[in-house]
Amino acid sequence: MSPTKREQQKSDRRIEILNCSLDLLVSRGFAAMKIRDIADKLNISVGLFFNYFESKEKVYEELISIGISGPQNVVELYRDDMEPIDYFEMVTNQIFEAIKRDTFTAKMFMLMIQTINSETTPESVRRLLANFDIYTPLIPVIEKGQERKQIKEGDATSLLIAYWGSIQGIAQTYVLNQSVILPNPHWIVDIIRAY
Repeated sequence: MSPTKREQQKSDRRIEILNCSLDLLVSRGFAAMKIRDIADKLNISVGLFFNYFESKEKVYEELISIGISGPQNVVELYRDDMEPIDYFEMVTNQIFEAIKRDTFTAKMFMLMIQTINSETTPESVRRLLANFDIYTPLIPVIEKGQERKQIKEGDATSLLIAYWGSIQGIAQTYVLNQSVILPNPHWIVDIIRAY
């Protein structure tokens, strides 16, 4: 059943609030972000904001939930019949395509690292991040790739840190300057590729 026009408008408005909040969180941080700023940027009343979210903390929680679900979805893309190096090629291509299509993805990379490092992160958001781990679920994929001589030897977690760290840095660079040309995704995979 397709949504009614009113339901679609409500969904669109919610997405606008999330996008605007993401912009403000990335540029100002949680402590400096004000509901009034969100309302003013979207040309809505503060009261209308509260029809969608009960507080700026709830917006932040939803954005972090999205930020957690993205990497979880990436991990779930791996199938046992897939070659490990092909998996990393696919993931890197998908991430770069998402970054080029919409800066939301790049900003989410930035928000996640800021949130982890910020002293002003609310406790409710810290609780959401408590079990966030993009490395551990992919260690078996790295190890399988090493067994098949597709992925270079070395500590699996360290290899994943190098891989994800490069993507993180590229995403942050793109947020700051969308005119940069993103690197070839193969270059990123070469960080872990065996030769």
